[in-house]
Amino acid sequence: MAFAPTFSRRGLLAASAALALAASSAGLARAAAAPEAFLEAIYGAYRGEGDGVDLGDRAALDSYFTPDLAGMIADDRARAEAADDVPLLDGDPFIDAQDWEIENLAVTVEHGADGKATGHVRFVNAGTPVAVDVMLVETPAGWRIRDIHWPNGSLRGLYTH
Repeated sequence: MAFAPTFSRRGLLAASAALALAASSAGLARAAAAPEAFLEAIYGAYRGEGDGVDLGDRAALDSYFTPDLAGMIADDRARAEAADDVPLLDGDPFIDAQDWEIENLAVTVEHGADGKATGHVRFVNAGTPVAVDVMLVETPAGWRIRDIHWPNGSLRGLYTH
């Protein structure tokens, strides 16, 4: 004698709710992985009395920058320390300054092709308007910065010119 599975209305509702929850969780994970969320997490650290982003060690560099750019920054720091000198990056790359009083922060993202995006960050620092463009690339580890363009140069340009 064969048994046919029976489904109660309550069981079907529970299964439907579980599927809906799983779908919404996946949607939240995708939203959190968006370049907008990546940049908001960075620049949110500068709002109000924020301490900014700590880039003090290689793990921190790797969590924000592409491996090659993180390596350039780390190598420059090591070179400067060995020579008892100042590194080429002598300030905060996200705001193009050493000190900050950030106001009117706005972040927009222009989505490109092939897992690339450009973040346009605008703010006022200590009364001076600032425009920073952040070139992003999606990696297996998530979104990472491949370059930052400031009004008078770029992060990658510090190491390639």
